[in-house]
Amino acid sequence: MKYNLEHFTEIMEQQMSSDAKEIGEQSDTLYAKLVSDRTKDISSSDIQDIVSEIDDFLHKHASVDLDRNSYWTAITDAYKSDYVKNITDAKYGLGASEYIVKAFQYYVDNRQE
Repeated sequence: MKYNLEHFTEIMEQQMSSDAKEIGEQSDTLYAKLVSDRTKDISSSDIQDIVSEIDDFLHKHASVDLDRNSYWTAITDAYKSDYVKNITDAKYGLGASEYIVKAFQYYVDNRQE
């Protein structure tokens, strides 16, 4: 116990780093799943279920509590920006960002609260 108290900051930094890595990996998995078959209609239950998983995941790990409508507007705007679009398309394939925006927008427009 004495060791833990003496090295509390170091232990917490290691844990936070590990948590951040795990969250990043989970996020990557969900987004890869979303764009794995862009021939699927964005309104399909398969795609909307994945978007719902992303919604739950993001809110579970968000550092602040945001209004969901404002939050989704910010997310879709980010994916429309050239910077995020280029990163997303490089990571998941050309057109991935546009597909994500459309899937998210459909989710927002048709979500039942």
